[in-house]
Amino acid sequence: MFQSPGEMPWLAPLRRLAEVGLPGVPASHRHGVRGRLVTTAKQWVLGGLAPLQRELLAAQGRFNTALVDALAELPRLRELPLRTQLRELAEQVTHPALGPASAPVAALRLSGRQVIERQRDWNRAAIELLLEAGEAWPMGTEPLLARCEALAGRADVVGEFLAGPQDRLLHPLWQELMRRQVAFNHGFVQAVRRWMGSARPMLVMPAPDVYEAWWRAREPGEMAAANAALAGLERRPTISLVTPAYETPVPMLRACIESVLAQSYRDWQLCIVDDGSPGRGVERTVREYARRDSRIVFQRMPSNGGIARTTNAAIALASGELIGFLDHDDTLAPHALAEVALHLEAHPGTDVLYSDEDKLDTQGRRYAPYFKPGPSPELLRALNYVCHFLVVRATLLREVGGIRAGFEGAQDHDLVLRLLERTPRFARIPRVLYHWRTHPGSTSHDASAKPAASEAGRRAVEEHLRRLGVGGTVESTSPGIYRIRYPVPDTPRISLLLAGPGEPAEAELRTLLARLDWPDWELIAVCEPGSARALEALAATEPRVRLCSPQGARGWAARCNRAAREATGSLLLFLEPGLEPAGPGWLGELASQAFRPDVGVVGGTVLRNDAHLECAGLFLDPSGHVTPAFGGLPDPSLTAFGGTHWPRNLLAVSGACLMVRRELFVERGGFDEGFSEGGADVDFCLRVYRAGRHVLGTPHARLVRHVGGGFAPLPEQDRARLRARAAEVLVAGDPFFHPCVEGILPEVSREGRSTRRAGGSLE
Repeated sequence: MFQSPGEMPWLAPLRRLAEVGLPGVPASHRHGVRGRLVTTAKQWVLGGLAPLQRELLAAQGRFNTALVDALAELPRLRELPLRTQLRELAEQVTHPALGPASAPVAALRLSGRQVIERQRDWNRAAIELLLEAGEAWPMGTEPLLARCEALAGRADVVGEFLAGPQDRLLHPLWQELMRRQVAFNHGFVQAVRRWMGSARPMLVMPAPDVYEAWWRAREPGEMAAANAALAGLERRPTISLVTPAYETPVPMLRACIESVLAQSYRDWQLCIVDDGSPGRGVERTVREYARRDSRIVFQRMPSNGGIARTTNAAIALASGELIGFLDHDDTLAPHALAEVALHLEAHPGTDVLYSDEDKLDTQGRRYAPYFKPGPSPELLRALNYVCHFLVVRATLLREVGGIRAGFEGAQDHDLVLRLLERTPRFARIPRVLYHWRTHPGSTSHDASAKPAASEAGRRAVEEHLRRLGVGGTVESTSPGIYRIRYPVPDTPRISLLLAGPGEPAEAELRTLLARLDWPDWELIAVCEPGSARALEALAATEPRVRLCSPQGARGWAARCNRAAREATGSLLLFLEPGLEPAGPGWLGELASQAFRPDVGVVGGTVLRNDAHLECAGLFLDPSGHVTPAFGGLPDPSLTAFGGTHWPRNLLAVSGACLMVRRELFVERGGFDEGFSEGGADVDFCLRVYRAGRHVLGTPHARLVRHVGGGFAPLPEQDRARLRARAAEVLVAGDPFFHPCVEGILPEVSREGRSTRRAGGSLE
């Protein structure tokens, strides 16, 4: 049976908006006395209209509350008699009488009737959308999502339709009266999309004051340690920083240069090239600094030729062994170059380095840190997560041809992909060494501000695949984020293996079978004869469903191995009972990833039935603890560790949904049956990883768990077994996790390992 998840945290803001009382009046954008007078006048006028507002929206508020109540129960809507109740409440929303029909009141009445009629039409459409979503959940079908977009387009029920002279005077009034209702309308559509897994990512970032307290407590120690270690350097390579500039505001340019002058590592060069700015502010400022410090070199291009040509001109000026990329309005942390030099001293074979970063607002305040995983080719093909601070060996940079023209806006993504083709020796410095300034219109502020840049990035990924000889099509899923659809040779048989424990409900099994959108499959379930009536009934009518006896196999690993021996498919999908596919094409996505020659294991994304993540892969630590990636966060979310909806390289994925080629499973010896309650899936993934194959988590194969789930620590004997097996892999920690995430994002916590295999579903 469905477990009611209770109130979802992401519904709380919508519930507050449902109470559509007259909103507070925001202060006027005008300054001084005039602004205060305008604000006071608006407050006086709208305060006098409070009785009208209450009459106007009282019934609407009741409808809104009922709509949120229904939305909270969306997975159970088909069981609840809500259609009639919601429609009755929607029809109670009427326009007010407004007293005697004087000319002003008549105009107000007429425009009010128009507004309320539009809101009533929106209410009716919202009911139908919600009921359709309840029938479809958790499948986000294209027609349903198109309905969401259409309803969002009608959310502003005031809009611009008030066209007459009197209407234009009344328009600001109706905008204020309906402001919270319009916000509710938009919020409702977004909430439906979130249930369907297609909402905009929810920001789960530390508040600026929390982040400031974190870095102020941490960074002084990092800087002191780096500065002390500089004395022991045996080699001090010159690091050339290349900075293309164009009409840079002088205060920002000065801040950029001053951050280089403040570096504790002194063997640097700063190469600034002005791309033919119309003004002379850049040239005057840089030449002023260059006269004081010979390490700063400057060149002015005769005309504006674009960022590729200008960056390459700066690279041509560079004389250092290493070249770092610094934008003209950004800044470096004082120990940035020290950390680069120290890393190269410890790891002299490194060719490409990158660091963590954060952002600077217009007041210079730091916010939105991004703590990055170690080298992750899969993630890099999905987006340029490397970004800043990027440092490349000069010989390698010149070998690949520097920056390519034609990829403006995504030139750094194109460069990093070409570097990845030449060398595997990428390294991450897990320190916030770069501060990326944001301002309206910049991609750091809003990636959608430059759609041409997103298209350039898509072409960069497409050409990267072509150079590698890899088939696949590249599409943009959102600005700067890409999905690769890999081809699948022929149509291999997929063996779905349900190894329990516990018997899935018949309704769950029938839903699963209905969503096996793959032509050639078989389903093998391990169960004791006579113990699984639903499975036996299905097997009697569906020849592709087979049961196999455990024959004494105890524990999840042994049961999975037993099922694998019975399988005839070339792809094995280990799947836990109680999981329902949450979108079309999920089997094709898993198969296309698993058939890639460099991939060993691929895992899907498992959600709870409250639209929060259970697991998007697994993170490990040297003690043997295993953490569900992004467990407990809304899906999708954007966090200080990136997006929950991005594909990733991982050390391990959960056995709840794990696909592997059959010959590879046999070659690696299957699951280790020595694990008592959990960890066999992690151990298998680690053995595949050590053999040189990638382990991937994909967000494009999503499943919802109706019952069970939850995470608890592995038993000590299983942790000890993992520690012994993974010691050499985890000596420096999980390369695809980040040591700082726990400290700054408590939501991503080490809750331990699932106990769902310990003997049944968790109720």
